[in-house]
Amino acid sequence: MSADPPSDTSAAERLPAASHTAARLQDKTVAIVGAGLAGLRAAWALRVAGARVVVVEAGDAVGGKAVLASRDGFSTDRSLQVLGFEDSHLLRWASEVDLESSLLPLRPVATAQLHRGRVVDCDARSLAEIARTPGVRWRDRARLLRLPRLMNRYAPLLDPLRPERAAALDFRSVSDFSRLYLGKSMRDRFVAPRIAAETLGDESELSRVAFLLQWHQSRWGQARLGVAAAGLGSLAEATALAVDVRTGLRAQQVKELPGGRLALECSGPRDSGRDESFEVDALVMATAAREAGRICASLVTPAERDFFAGVRFGPRITLSVASDRPLTGLPQLVRIPHAEGRTIEVMLVEPGLAGGRAPEGTGLVTLSATQRFAEQHANEDDERVEGQLLSSLEAILPRLASTRRFTCLQRDPLGVPRFEVGAYNALARFQDVQKDRRFLGRRLYFAGDYLGGPRFEDAVASGSRAAATAISDLAR
Repeated sequence: MSADPPSDTSAAERLPAASHTAARLQDKTVAIVGAGLAGLRAAWALRVAGARVVVVEAGDAVGGKAVLASRDGFSTDRSLQVLGFEDSHLLRWASEVDLESSLLPLRPVATAQLHRGRVVDCDARSLAEIARTPGVRWRDRARLLRLPRLMNRYAPLLDPLRPERAAALDFRSVSDFSRLYLGKSMRDRFVAPRIAAETLGDESELSRVAFLLQWHQSRWGQARLGVAAAGLGSLAEATALAVDVRTGLRAQQVKELPGGRLALECSGPRDSGRDESFEVDALVMATAAREAGRICASLVTPAERDFFAGVRFGPRITLSVASDRPLTGLPQLVRIPHAEGRTIEVMLVEPGLAGGRAPEGTGLVTLSATQRFAEQHANEDDERVEGQLLSSLEAILPRLASTRRFTCLQRDPLGVPRFEVGAYNALARFQDVQKDRRFLGRRLYFAGDYLGGPRFEDAVASGSRAAATAISDLAR
């Protein structure tokens, strides 16, 4: 059984060429709220287009969910930094800021899956390989032939840059869709582990659009996965050196001024006297949804307020474990089906590399807990949470117990956007309102993973989309 994916014919928005817009944008000032990847990507694109850009960030560091912590030569993540070789927006950005030597080329990642307590190599680059997924029943293997036909039918609606285009498909969960068309064992052992590894979500609640977009982005499983040696935090830091970033400034509110300009009011730490106000021609909000709604309360419509209030995020708990010896020869991504009954959703096992996130001759394991575990243990102390996750990890990788050097637990209550059934319909309505507001002259734009998807590429693409739209409007 084999089938080739169609070529990518999605109408992706492109950033206008700088030479055509720089002259028109030289007298324009744009503020970006939020120095995560979405905000910094938008800032970089606007700066290249000729605009004056200022970025305000409430925290002390740039990078958002890509921030790395360092200890003993190891870099530990707040989330698994697994990328795709087809992540065009992110890789193009890395090239633009001249980080090829430290980030590229990506190190290929092998994929595996836990089955009956054992880590089993598990590729999915053809229907024949998918059919050999451990735990899939023979009667469900033949049903895989339906998947190419379904993807061909849905392909015109699947655009990762504009996920709202798939709103017409947003009425069935991943669980219902995969069980109906592919069978229970294919749902439990193939579909659910793939989508949960990225979203940390429950397949019975996630919209099937989330899986369809993921499968489309991966070119029907043929796209390779990889890791960047230095980590994405270096991309954020390099970009921040090239644009005007003000950390420690919390955006409070934005108001409209005569002539369509905007006033952004910010406050520094208490008693610091760092309160600042910026008058700008356009504003890109690259924060979490509810924070964006709070800051822009005087400008947004009731429909937009309802959208921001309805966006849901799930908590993320990440545990990094440094090892005195490498545990694998190549980086390996291990997905863990819910049927295995573990507290871990997915883990990345990496050998050390000179100039990489772990020193040469060592190893690094980064895992994400399941959504259920993260929710149930949200108020439990770090030591107990770490102990339970470590116990589950060492049951899978027994050698780690004797080589473990240190651990690092990190929590993020807004770790992953949840694209549950109905989320894409809500996103479509929100984007319709954006078109109306732009037509009326409002120069307020939004970016973030909650508008695209859970991957770093989705956040960066959202920042590119916001920048391209702002550049188009300002250059008129």
